[in-house]
Amino acid sequence: MSFTYSLPFENEKLLDGILFELKRRKEYELSQLLRGSRISIEEGGYSYYAGGGRHNAHAAYVTLYVNPMNIDILEDDTTKKLLTSICDTLIPAEVGFDVKSVSFSIDLTKDYELEDDLIIDLEKQSDRISGKILAKILPQDVKEKGYYMSEIYTYLYAVENSLRLFIEDVFKTKYGEDYFEKVTVPSALKRTLEQRINDAESKKWLSVRGESKLFYLDFKDLGTLISNNWDVFKDAFPSQEFILSKINEMADCRNLIAHNSLVNETERNVIKTYYNVILKQISQFLDS
Repeated sequence: MSFTYSLPFENEKLLDGILFELKRRKEYELSQLLRGSRISIEEGGYSYYAGGGRHNAHAAYVTLYVNPMNIDILEDDTTKKLLTSICDTLIPAEVGFDVKSVSFSIDLTKDYELEDDLIIDLEKQSDRISGKILAKILPQDVKEKGYYMSEIYTYLYAVENSLRLFIEDVFKTKYGEDYFEKVTVPSALKRTLEQRINDAESKKWLSVRGESKLFYLDFKDLGTLISNNWDVFKDAFPSQEFILSKINEMADCRNLIAHNSLVNETERNVIKTYYNVILKQISQFLDS
């Protein structure tokens, strides 16, 4: 068999494949540890002379450049063996690479926030708790569901804040910098907004939501704002039902997450679909 000795995709695509395969195998914790990492592949000599392999195939060595906070956790023989197997499976046979090992190195191209007192304290607390007790208060399925839910929250966070910034951009274009005094805001929502701002000012230890009043509004409040100012947004969306129904469904899912309830697979797929649909819709409007 003749080999190409060249990947048919960029290295980053291999990393995407690794993360996808880890999630498919429910290795959520490992996929989280590798998020944001980089990958390189070094081609070696003939695979046969490096521990055995296919005739004329070359040995390949994969290096993952990761957050320094994660490297000690990743430096595990079981983890390396799993990732080596996944890489070997994902690289097409006709390439002619037999993956011999996966190793980890610190990614020096990024600025990482190193350990702070909170992280150190958490590690100390974990050290004090016996494995038997830890298994009761933090069982594996809870950890896996936590990583699963964190991915869903990321989609919600992105689309919610993108929608806020979009609404602000549309209002500023229409009314100028002091737009909030000119848009239609229901009296009940005005009272809620004033209460949230007052609460934020009285609790200085909490992080500031932002200078814009829009950041004090909940997901469903954004839908209310669009609905009450539809003449401004009617060219951005096909209909009120199109955008409001999606906002309301995603807001319901957000409430589940906020109350530590599990979002099922169907709801997860709805969120991902709406995420793509809404961002595509508003980006097309801004480009037009």
